[in-house]
Amino acid sequence: MTILDKDKKQPQLASEQAPGLRFALLVSEILNPLFVGLPTLLLIALHTAPNLGLGLLWWAITTGGVCAAPFWFIRRGVRSGDFSDHHVSIRQQRFLPLLFSIGCTVATLIVLLLLHASTTLLATLVSVLISGILTLGITRYWKISLHQVGIAGSVTVLSLVFGPRCLLLSPLIALVGWARWRVKAHTMLQVLAGTVLAMLVTIGLFRLFGL
Repeated sequence: MTILDKDKKQPQLASEQAPGLRFALLVSEILNPLFVGLPTLLLIALHTAPNLGLGLLWWAITTGGVCAAPFWFIRRGVRSGDFSDHHVSIRQQRFLPLLFSIGCTVATLIVLLLLHASTTLLATLVSVLISGILTLGITRYWKISLHQVGIAGSVTVLSLVFGPRCLLLSPLIALVGWARWRVKAHTMLQVLAGTVLAMLVTIGLFRLFGL
């Protein structure tokens, strides 16, 4: 049975109410990395902008480039048959959407630099960029978890910006990791790798920016 065949069977298993599978599928949908970025970037933009209007502008530009454009690209690929599903579950199909996301992130960074966005927001975008580049390289050979890169990166950024209280969000990292393992999208090692990569890159980049 191919990976694609397994992916097609997931909804059927959910309908049969396999233990925990329906919930795992729901977690995978809601905490998609492209969705997780929306509130994370909003909080950072509003917290670091000199006024509400500028914060909302920064957020709109950032989410447009980092979240909305890649989401559109993937949906378009699913409709055309280029990608298996909106999670791009087949590893060999992930190169183009990841490359597209990297290009969008670079373009977004340029615009934010021209708008003199906050150092914190820029550091966040550079963390996303570096994580994306590393993930692209790894994905050529191994299916590292993009969900974990997204959720672990978000929790790490929020903890660095708003303090240790945001570590209360850490159970979400474990929840998403369990969900991706439960739907058989990743092994636990792939989940762990995505988590560690995102945390190390984010912490390292924030230190490099002096934050």
